[in-house]
Amino acid sequence: MTAIFLGAFILLIIVAFAYSHAKSNRLRAAVWEDLVTAIEPIHSRGLEIVALDHMNPRGNQIRLEPEDLWGLVGGLEGLRRMQHNADLIIALAAYVQRWNYDQSVIVAERIRHDSIQMKRALFRIKWNVYVRRSQLRIPFYIHQAASSYYLMTKRVLALYESNQYMLYPKLSETL
Repeated sequence: MTAIFLGAFILLIIVAFAYSHAKSNRLRAAVWEDLVTAIEPIHSRGLEIVALDHMNPRGNQIRLEPEDLWGLVGGLEGLRRMQHNADLIIALAAYVQRWNYDQSVIVAERIRHDSIQMKRALFRIKWNVYVRRSQLRIPFYIHQAASSYYLMTKRVLALYESNQYMLYPKLSETL
């Protein structure tokens, strides 16, 4: 019985790796316009409020209530959109390698790290919502996810502003 579970687990890991690799290759081969048009809209002002609340603590650090956080990030749908956009933002950063290899590689790697932190926080939110049915830690994870996504967008916009100013306005408008 244990061998069956182990085999199923290994097969699941192989399938997940293959899916991730195929998705990465699709994004790498995509045209810039396709990447930008695939970005799903997010309530950027609300996300900024949550991210800055987390990154710039003030005297009253319990300013935003959990229901406020949910509303500002767009609930589960907003979190799903953030996760969808994360890989696109990485691909957009990597796209700059055509003009400035050195800077784009470093920025893309920073964005990858932000993306990993965001995806971990999103996983923990989903785990607490659907499995544990506990609301206690969710506000912390919302702050983490929003901050990571906010940093990702700021990093990619700064990269385009300094390296590809012709594409910057369209990207800025989309993000």
